[in-house]
Amino acid sequence: MINGEKLQLLIIEESENEAEALANTLRNAGYSIRFIHAADTETIESRLETHRPDLVLCGEHAPASLAAVCSILEARNMAIPVIAIADEASETGVIAARKAGIKTLVSYEQPENLQLAVGAEVDTLLLREQLASLQAALQESEKRCHHLIENSSDAIAYIHEGMHIYANRPYMDLFGIKTREDICGTPVLDMIRPGARDTFKDFLRSYRDSGDADNKFRIDCIKPDGETFGSLMELTATTMDGEPCTQVVIRPRTTSTELEKKIDALTRQDLLTGLSNRQHFMEKLEQSVNSRPVEGEQRALIYILIDNFKSIRENTGIAASDTALRDLGKLIEMNCGARDTVARFGEYAFTILLHAGSTEKIQALGEKLLHDIAGHITEIEHHNITTTGSIGICAINEYSENAQTVLSRADLACEVARSSGGNRIHTHSTTVDEHIGQDHEHEWDDIIRKTIDEQRFYTVYQPIVSLHGDTRERYEVLLRIVDEHGHVILPGQFLNIAEKTGHSGEIDRWVINTTFRRLAELRDEDTDASFFIKLSGPTFADPALPEWIETKLREYRVPRGAVVFEIREKSAANDMTNARAFISAMQRIDCKVALEHYGCGDQPQLIKHLPVDLLKIDGSLIEGVAASQEQQERVKAIISLARENNKLSIAERVDDAADLAVLWQYGIDLIQGNFVQEPDKELEYNFEGEMV
Repeated sequence: MINGEKLQLLIIEESENEAEALANTLRNAGYSIRFIHAADTETIESRLETHRPDLVLCGEHAPASLAAVCSILEARNMAIPVIAIADEASETGVIAARKAGIKTLVSYEQPENLQLAVGAEVDTLLLREQLASLQAALQESEKRCHHLIENSSDAIAYIHEGMHIYANRPYMDLFGIKTREDICGTPVLDMIRPGARDTFKDFLRSYRDSGDADNKFRIDCIKPDGETFGSLMELTATTMDGEPCTQVVIRPRTTSTELEKKIDALTRQDLLTGLSNRQHFMEKLEQSVNSRPVEGEQRALIYILIDNFKSIRENTGIAASDTALRDLGKLIEMNCGARDTVARFGEYAFTILLHAGSTEKIQALGEKLLHDIAGHITEIEHHNITTTGSIGICAINEYSENAQTVLSRADLACEVARSSGGNRIHTHSTTVDEHIGQDHEHEWDDIIRKTIDEQRFYTVYQPIVSLHGDTRERYEVLLRIVDEHGHVILPGQFLNIAEKTGHSGEIDRWVINTTFRRLAELRDEDTDASFFIKLSGPTFADPALPEWIETKLREYRVPRGAVVFEIREKSAANDMTNARAFISAMQRIDCKVALEHYGCGDQPQLIKHLPVDLLKIDGSLIEGVAASQEQQERVKAIISLARENNKLSIAERVDDAADLAVLWQYGIDLIQGNFVQEPDKELEYNFEGEMV
């Protein structure tokens, strides 16, 4: 009996008519049941071969005795409750039945007692199902958490009763320990400098007594070779494999100049590949965008995404796929020059800040990388790993506003290459770039008008995934615009200009209509999905919009609760009256509203005035959150604010495991980003699968 389905019964009676009579007694009490009948032991065993009932009713007149029924169930290791039914159910008989392992004994003459007994067992069954579901969700959560911790750059261990029961690779590297077997069972006091162990014990005792109100402290640690170092230790109560334990995070600190230099170098380096990490790469990119190019030199950002990497990891395992990533990182680095910066930018994404003599040479390098990646084989154990790459290229020129803009353009170009089948290159279109600084509104009006009239738009979808076992399908709808030459234009630029020229409302309505039509198709396919749709400021301020949306909902028969509209924090703050009116109108017609890019304006009081359903934390606070204490504090505060106000929190632009590990610890509800899946034209994400 699962999720309210029919109660499955095995009724053991002399005849099927008598079994039907018992079944009708229960149906009269409102139970939805399905039963199979058996009379003798041979038939009982046959029935149990193909069916596992929720409950067994055993009548006194059946050829099979009650003792025989219990023996059959015990032999098959089936812990199924048995209710016995007799002509007389005396107190002595009930006690004897319970001693024999029977749940209860009831009389044929008192059908209400049978109904009550079955009701008690149904309640127990439902509680067991709920418990099993919660245990499964907990195990899944622990499994995901374990994977995140494995991939975290922080040194993390779990201790139980003062002993290590788990440590991730950064923790073992910090203490110079080679294998997990060498640390499991080791006292945590062995990691503390002898003179500081009493201090550690006092803190641990105080922490246990007062909870985690003050869970950080400074302590001197010691390695097996006797080398000591200062650290900031953080303790958190948690569980592992269902058992209570304490999570320990250690961040080293030192006054040693040499060690500080090593740590500084490590903060710039990706631990897996040895290439630059995201943070260092963004610093270099910002410097490049803000500096003048050398005469005769062309600069570009090349964004490389490894195709089908999640499938590779699932088929070969984490160790083998990590080896493949290291190999690919070396291969990419070998193709670059001394002045170029190569980084592992995401879980399976690489970036190059390239200095070349011409645009032709930039394109030629892209073609060579495409060829080399496709031809590379990583041989490990019983696996020969091959893959391809998708490459996006964006020139760095006078139209490059900042590092984030260049990155977004290259990322989009890469996504176009990947969504076109992969193993190809796409270069960012400069159509918008070349006109962005021109104050010719009438020219832009013509360009946007023509784009709308020719409907050079399409939509892609990016999954929004729960970290707490909620398997409902959620996707954000993202717009893509194509220029006259067939190149994809960065949506942000185009839509900002469309707002200024008064065309954003028309474009937003096209997206809404397209999305509702897709929802209608999914309903016909019996797929239950919800879509998040972005709206510009002028669009949600349009007083005619709610009525138009309601008409479209009826036209396409969109299911209730299947639509979430997103309005920007800045737009809402600048137009509170229209924002409140729009939110109220949407909630009346069963549409939710999310406040996106939340956190940019640092206005925690805003949600007191805007009754939105979800807070979507701005990607600038999420990217690199694992390496920024300031970002961590802001993100943690927003998640707490959302929870206090009964709103779901969403993190966008989640692109690597380290950031995800931090978000997990802070209790984020939903995540969206390339770590989960890149935007795609198809809705193919498995929301019930493990996220790796």
